Amino acid sequence: MSKSLNNHIELASTPEETAERVREMVTDPARMRRTDPGNPDVCNVFSMHKLFSAQEEVDMINVECRKAGIGCVDCKLRFANNLNKHLEPFRARRAELVSKSGYVSDVLNDGAKRARIIAEKTMLEVRAAMQLP
Repeated sequence: MSKSLNNHIELASTPEETAERVREMVTDPARMRRTDPGNPDVCNVFSMHKLFSAQEEVDMINVECRKAGIGCVDCKLRFANNLNKHLEPFRARRAELVSKSGYVSDVLNDGAKRARIIAEKTMLEVRAAMQLP
């Protein structure tokens, strides 16, 4: 997935937005109808299932897709549900941080201040090594 191609899923997306993005994903290009057997080996969604779904579900999808027991839409719905479950803790933490007024800005400013001190020390060492004023 690529942000420049506008086919990415943002961590900040709602579950509904994530499900919509998943529905747009390309599956087995040779599978034209629900009744056609699929090939999970060439399916982008199946590749993602391997990362976000339980092994039992991955195995079931692998078998059922090949014999047209499960369609691409069904596969995408399962993946969207599993992905949303995986993203729940990130979304909850993000909501918690956003609810603290000014917290994120304070953390970023503090980090910038500490980085500036380190960078200034490094630049002094560089100037001394290069015999610059």
